[in-house]
Amino acid sequence: MTTSLTATTAGVSGTGGLIGRAAQPATRLIDSWFPCPEVDVAVGTPAGSGLSEKAMFTWFASRPIAQARAAVLCSLLPDTSENRADIKEAILTGNRAAITRLRTRISEQYGARPPVVLDMFSGRGIISLEASRAGASAIGTDLSPVATLAGRLLADYPLRDWSAEPPLPYSPGVDLDEDKEAVEASPAQSNRRNQRTSSQLGLKGLADEPRLLVDVRTVLLEVGRRVAERVATLYPGNPAHGGKTPWAYLWAVTIPCDGCGRRFPLISSMVLRHPYHRTRDEGQALELVFEGDEWRTKVCDGLPQQQPTFTSPTGKRGKSAHCPFPGCGHPHNLDVVKAKGYAEQYVDAMLAVAETDPDTNRKVFRIPRADEIAAAAHVDFSSQAPIAPGLSAIPNEEIPATAGVDARQYGFLTYGSLMNSRQAVLFATAARVIAELYRELSGVVSVEYAAALCSYAASNIARQLRRATRGSRKESRGKPDGSQQNRVYSGDIFTNQSTLTHAFDYIEPGPGAGPGTWGSVSSSLLAALRKVLYENRIEAAPARFRRASSVALPFRDATVDVLVTDPPYYDMIAYADSSDLSYVWFKRALHSAAPDLFDGSLDGKDGLQDKAEEIIVKGRGAKGQGDHRTQDFYEVMLARSFAEARRVLKANGHMTVIFGHSDPEAWKRLLAALTNAGFVVTSSWPSRTETAVTGVATISVTVSIGARVAPADRPIGIAAQVDAEVISQVKNRCRGWDSDGLALDDQLMASYGAALQVVGRYSKVITPDGSTVPLEHYMTLARRAVRDAVALRLDEMPLETFDPHTRLAIFWHEVHGRMDVPKGEARFFAQSDGLRLEDLRGPILIETKAGFRLRHDAPERLTSASSAYEVVRGIAASWSSGTEAAAACLSAAERPATDAHVWALVDWLATKLPSSDPTAVALAAVKRNRGSIQAAVAPGSTSTAAIQPSLFEETS
Repeated sequence: MTTSLTATTAGVSGTGGLIGRAAQPATRLIDSWFPCPEVDVAVGTPAGSGLSEKAMFTWFASRPIAQARAAVLCSLLPDTSENRADIKEAILTGNRAAITRLRTRISEQYGARPPVVLDMFSGRGIISLEASRAGASAIGTDLSPVATLAGRLLADYPLRDWSAEPPLPYSPGVDLDEDKEAVEASPAQSNRRNQRTSSQLGLKGLADEPRLLVDVRTVLLEVGRRVAERVATLYPGNPAHGGKTPWAYLWAVTIPCDGCGRRFPLISSMVLRHPYHRTRDEGQALELVFEGDEWRTKVCDGLPQQQPTFTSPTGKRGKSAHCPFPGCGHPHNLDVVKAKGYAEQYVDAMLAVAETDPDTNRKVFRIPRADEIAAAAHVDFSSQAPIAPGLSAIPNEEIPATAGVDARQYGFLTYGSLMNSRQAVLFATAARVIAELYRELSGVVSVEYAAALCSYAASNIARQLRRATRGSRKESRGKPDGSQQNRVYSGDIFTNQSTLTHAFDYIEPGPGAGPGTWGSVSSSLLAALRKVLYENRIEAAPARFRRASSVALPFRDATVDVLVTDPPYYDMIAYADSSDLSYVWFKRALHSAAPDLFDGSLDGKDGLQDKAEEIIVKGRGAKGQGDHRTQDFYEVMLARSFAEARRVLKANGHMTVIFGHSDPEAWKRLLAALTNAGFVVTSSWPSRTETAVTGVATISVTVSIGARVAPADRPIGIAAQVDAEVISQVKNRCRGWDSDGLALDDQLMASYGAALQVVGRYSKVITPDGSTVPLEHYMTLARRAVRDAVALRLDEMPLETFDPHTRLAIFWHEVHGRMDVPKGEARFFAQSDGLRLEDLRGPILIETKAGFRLRHDAPERLTSASSAYEVVRGIAASWSSGTEAAAACLSAAERPATDAHVWALVDWLATKLPSSDPTAVALAAVKRNRGSIQAAVAPGSTSTAAIQPSLFEETS
C-alpha cells in the first residue's frame, strides 16, 4: 500500500474557544525542546518509572510517569528558560515547588478555565493522571471497558474528596492476613511505611490516612473474610497447625499413556524448594511412587532424584511427555498431548500442599491428606446459581481461536476452564460477594462511592487471576547449589507483557495467607493506592474517563486544547484479547456497580469485549489468519482516529503522539495515518523508557512526536531539494543522539520523525515528472542518513567505498549482530542501498521463521561478482583446510592478494564477533597468517576456481 506525502486541512472547525480567554501559545515546548536526558534518568527511579501507578491495575505497556509528565508539560507550555528549568526539576525529582510553579503558569496561560487535555487511547490512565497533576482538565477515552476502569481507579477516584461520605458498616482494619515473604510488603512493614509517610507529610499516623485508602482496605478485608467463610468446606484446615488453611496447592494435569494405558501427571519440574546453605535448608523435591497401576506423590528433602515427565529433549525445542511407570517410558509428543485435551482426557490431580512453617516462616510442602483431596474433588457446580440473569457464576464465554491464550491449544476452550473447578468456585464466590457489597453499600454511602470501593475490590480479582490460574507456575527461586535465597512464589500468567501462558503443573493459592492469595495481592494494591494518594496532595481535579472508540470521539468540534496519546503499538500487544480474562470476571462482579462498562451492553457477539474497532495488527501471518485486524485495517483506522483528533482539537491545538516499535513497517503505518489525517510532524524526541519484550518486538526507546494541523498555505516541495534537507536534518540530529548515548538501532527509529519534520513543511513533494514522493522514500532516506552519519570506517576505509552488499552486511552487523530481523525491517535495510531483499536472500541473508538473519557461514560459490563480505566468509570457512584453500578464495573472486577491502573486513569482523565464535577464531588465525595467504595467491590465476564447489558445499 503506497501512501503519498500529502495532507489537507479541510474540516477543521471552530474558533478555538478563545473568546474571553487568555491567548494560547502558538508554539509549544514540544516543537523545540524535550527533556530527553532527564527522562532517560528518571525512568530508572521508583518515582519516574511509575511502578506504583502500574501496580494499581493489570494493564499493558503503560507510559513511565517521567515521559508522560514531560509530554504533557511540553505540549501545554511555551518555550521559556523558566519552563525548561522547572520541567527538568519536575521530571528528575518530582519537586512539588517546581510542579506548583508550572501549574500556575499553565493557569495564567489558559485563563479562567483550565486547558482540556485528551488521551484518546488512555489505557490505564498514566497520561491523564499527569495532565490532572499539571492542573489541566484531563479526559481519557479507551475502547476497552477494562482500560476505562483502570483509568478511573488511578486518576479519577483517588483525586476526589470522599471525606463527607458516611462511615462504612464494616469493622475497619489496619491489617491484612498476608504472608511475610510475599512479593508484597508484610503488615508490619506496611504500617511502618504508613506512619513514616504520614510523618513526612506532616500527618499524625494511621488515623490520618486518606479516607479512600482506609475504606478500600476495609472492603478488601470484608471480601476476604466472607469468601473464606463460604468456601471453608472446600479448603480444610491443617489440624497440626491449629486448623490454619494452607496457602496453596500444587496440581498437575494427568493423561492416559498410549503405551501402557496407565494415567500419569505432566510435571515440568520436580523441585519444590531449592536448598539454601546459609539457613541450613536442604530444600524439598517431589517424587513419584508407583504401586501397581497407580502412582502417588512423596515429598523428600534435598535435590530431585527423578526426572520431570513433561520436558524438552536436550538441545531441542518443543516439549514431550514420557510415561514414568517402570518398564514403560512411552513418549508422547506435543501434538499427542494436545489431542488428548481436545478428547477431554485431562484429569487434574493434587500433587502437594504448600504451607508456612509456624516456627521458621519457611514455605514447606507435604503430601495432601485424604480429606483435602476429597474436598477438592467434590466441588458442586450445580450449587453455583447465576450471578445475574443470563450471567453464569463461572465464565462460560469461549476463548477465540486468535486470542493468543496458550491454554486453548490444549482444549481449554472457555475462560472458566482456565482454572480448576475449586479455583473457579473461589473466584465466583469473590465476584458474588463484591456484587452483594455494592448493593449493601449503595444504601449507606453515595452510589458513586460504593461503585468506587467495589471497583477496587474487583480489580483485586484481576490481580489475583495473574497468580491463580492454570498458567501460574510455582516459582522456586534460588539455585540447586544452595548459594541463593530460596523463596517460593506463585508465578505470573502473563509473559512477554501480555501473552497468557499455560502450565500443566500449576499452583492454586487458596483463601489462606501467602503469595498469590487475596490478602497478598490486596497488600500491593493498597501500597500502590497509598502512593498515588500521597503524591496528589497538591490540588488536582479528577480526570474523567469514558469508554469510547477513537474513531467516534464523544466531543464537540474544537473543544480540546492539547491531545497527548500513546496509540496501540501495531502488532506488539493484543490489548482486548489479553484483558478478556479480566472482563468476564468484571461483568460478574461489577454488572450493577459499573453498568456503563460491564452490564453486557458493550459485549461483542462472543460475549467478550467488542473488538470491531480495536486498532491493532493481530498476529501477522498464520497466527492472525481470518482476523479483521490486519495491517491495512490498522492504518485506515488509525488515520480515522487522527482525523477525529483533528476535529476535536482547537485551531491552534497541538498533538503529541508517543510511539515505539522496532519494525519500520509499523512506523510507516503510523506516520502515514498521521499525515493522511492532515497533521504535520513538528518534532520527534527519543527516550529510553522501557524494554518491552512481547514475543513480536523488543523496544527500549519510544519517540514523542509533536504534531499540529497542517497549514493551508504550505508550498510544494521539489524532491531533490527536500531530500537534501532531510539528510541534513537527520545527520544534525544524529550528533545530538550520539552525545546522549542513543544506540544505533534506536537512532534509526528516531530518524523517521526527524525526516517528517522536514517533509511536513510542504503540501506535497514531487519529482521532475510530477509524481508524488511516497512515504517509504523518506523513511529509507532517513535510515541512510543515520548510517552515513555514523561514518563507519574499517581500517580507515569509509563505508561508502565498499560494494553495496558488503555495505549492507556491515551496517546490519553493527545494528543487529546475529539476531533475527523481521521481514519488514530487512526490506528497509535493503532499500537503504537501493537493493532488493530477493537479491540478498542467499548471498548475504538467510531466511528464518522470524524473518532474516545475516549469514556468517561459507558462501555457495565465489565468482568475480561476489561481494567482499562473501569472500571473507569463504576465507574463514576454508581456513581449516589450510593456507592454499584460503588463498583460493581470493583467486576465485578474482581479487588481488592485497585487496584492501577484504583485509579491512577481516580485521573488523574478527573483532566484532565473540572471541569464542568459530568464524572469529578462524579470522584471527587468518590475520596472523595474512602474509602466507597473500603469497599463496597466484598473480592473475583463476585456476583455483574449480575447487570452489568442494570448499563451500556445506551450507546452512
